[in-house]
Amino acid sequence: MEGAWLDISVPFGEEPPVIVSAPPEGAGEGAAFPDRTQDRVEWLRRAAWMGTYVTAPPSLELDLEDTERLPLNATVGKARVLLLDDVDCIRADSLADYEPRPGERLLLRTRNSTREWWKRPHGEDFVMLSEAAAHLLVERRVACVGVDYVSRAGFHSEALAVHQLLRDAGLWLIEGLDLSEVKVGMHELLCLPLKMKAEWGSPARALVRTLREGA
Repeated sequence: MEGAWLDISVPFGEEPPVIVSAPPEGAGEGAAFPDRTQDRVEWLRRAAWMGTYVTAPPSLELDLEDTERLPLNATVGKARVLLLDDVDCIRADSLADYEPRPGERLLLRTRNSTREWWKRPHGEDFVMLSEAAAHLLVERRVACVGVDYVSRAGFHSEALAVHQLLRDAGLWLIEGLDLSEVKVGMHELLCLPLKMKAEWGSPARALVRTLREGA
């Protein structure tokens, strides 16, 4: 039988306190509060990359990520967990050993997960995909890739380049996963971002459970 569901999301960042602005001093009773819409938008933009999140391929019609158009089978269904323990990056030859297949959902487990990176300030020594490995995923026409780091950390320009390469090729990305307790092999994946149309990614909750052999 299938195993129990395991939450592989990392904790969402603490929400900053809500500051409710008062009407201008001297304003009469019933005066309107200042419009805080822009503040809310800016916080949502930052929140989109807290914890675990999904980023979408760019829309051909809209110059934004648009997770509203997520096909459910992109991030829901069977997923294969691969163990890639390269010291500094996920190399193409290591990835090729697993023979990625068209339409697969792949979750890439590295030493990032065991270090609980989400509890510390972003560092420069996280394990990431090499450009050659990203090209391999594109060539094999993988549908979705989940990683246990955040490519938007910004310390390595190549990480951002790889992120863009995968998105432009049509891959859906799940970033910021905790795969430390997940075994190598086949799992059932359930990951859904918020249904939103925006210029950024979307926070998500991700769960997996082990599938029995032959399922």
